[in-house]
Amino acid sequence: MRPSTSVIPRCRRTRTIPESYILLRDVRRVPYGVQYRADGAIADFVSTNSPAALLENDGVLVVGTSVLDAFDRLEVLESTAEAVINALVLGPLATMPDDALAALRKAFLD
Repeated sequence: MRPSTSVIPRCRRTRTIPESYILLRDVRRVPYGVQYRADGAIADFVSTNSPAALLENDGVLVVGTSVLDAFDRLEVLESTAEAVINALVLGPLATMPDDALAALRKAFLD
């Protein structure tokens, strides 16, 4: 059974696993139906700084510099969702503090 990614938008769950934050940053939530509009508004929800978005009641959208890069991000998003779902039975999640996120950005993204 595949895990649902719908648990992620409740907080910044990618801030619980370093690899998730490095590859996905903060995953944005797209209101239902935006992806079906012809005005291209879906493009406003993804960028190089925010390469993944959850499509409310639908799925996910992941972008990358190549197909392999996008697929890597998709796998990390799925693994993060599964880890978060499994961890929630143990209690509240602990996210990384801002100084740890800043250190990750400096080491891997700058």
